[in-house]
Amino acid sequence: MSDLETTKQEVINAIETHGPMLGKELVEQVPDRNYLELWQACFTSPDILISHFSRYYLRYDITREDSIRLSPSILRDFLSFTLFSTVSQREKVIDRQVTLSNHHRQVSMQKMRIARGILRQIMRKIPQDLHHIMCAFIAGDIAYFLAHREPREVAAIGEMVNGSDIDIIIVHDGLPEDILELIDKEMMSFKVYYMRHPDYREEVDYICKSKATMFGQLAYQTIDHKIASKIAYEAIFLAGSVELFSEIKNQVEASGTQDLIERDFLYGLEERKEAMRTLLSADSRNLDKNTESLFFFSQERVEFQ
Repeated sequence: MSDLETTKQEVINAIETHGPMLGKELVEQVPDRNYLELWQACFTSPDILISHFSRYYLRYDITREDSIRLSPSILRDFLSFTLFSTVSQREKVIDRQVTLSNHHRQVSMQKMRIARGILRQIMRKIPQDLHHIMCAFIAGDIAYFLAHREPREVAAIGEMVNGSDIDIIIVHDGLPEDILELIDKEMMSFKVYYMRHPDYREEVDYICKSKATMFGQLAYQTIDHKIASKIAYEAIFLAGSVELFSEIKNQVEASGTQDLIERDFLYGLEERKEAMRTLLSADSRNLDKNTESLFFFSQERVEFQ
């Protein structure tokens, strides 16, 4: 029996013993096999059923020549968003899939509540007559209800945080400089608080920019334009002016940027298929850096070591 066939049987034995399992649970039950070996076994065995419960969304991998990728990465999808089972476990799969999907929704909503709480406190310090020229929104996996609580390290500061970061974007149409300084000061204070507080350990990222800057970025020319445009495309409203938020969302469509983002998504989907084909035939014990980068984002390297 080949090494891959042995791995397949080990995976099947684990599933039959413990029921439908996520990739990260298989890693715990079959610890002698690396991530890619287990992924290959699951995706090549006719006796293992695969059930996805994730949505894919566009991402730009800056450290991989700004390439278009889909998130979750193939590895994150395997570990956290895919259930593996046998034919006899169909009912159990449905139950677990509903439970897990609801879990990620709850985590996303909890993180969104933190973001809204931050904005509520900041908005109280901003004069009411300025609220109509600013809005705040959230993006990233929280906007797709895919947030997770897998511990990860923020490499830049060496701090461990509790899963998905909280990305807050504030857009304004002519706020005074002293108000912009207030927002920056308050956001930094909340960033430190939620990072260090043992009950949270949340990474809060934010950016504050003018409407003119936001609209200019919808040109979708540079990598910075593309990231900003994608964020506006997937955004969920948090606070401030609903009218300004609607104007931004409408401009994403009217400018033609929405069509470009959706075109890139389809391109990313084809790239995903090709990456999976490459990984299925790769030597799991001797991966080169380029092939390894197909499996997970370079930003995830520390997390998955």
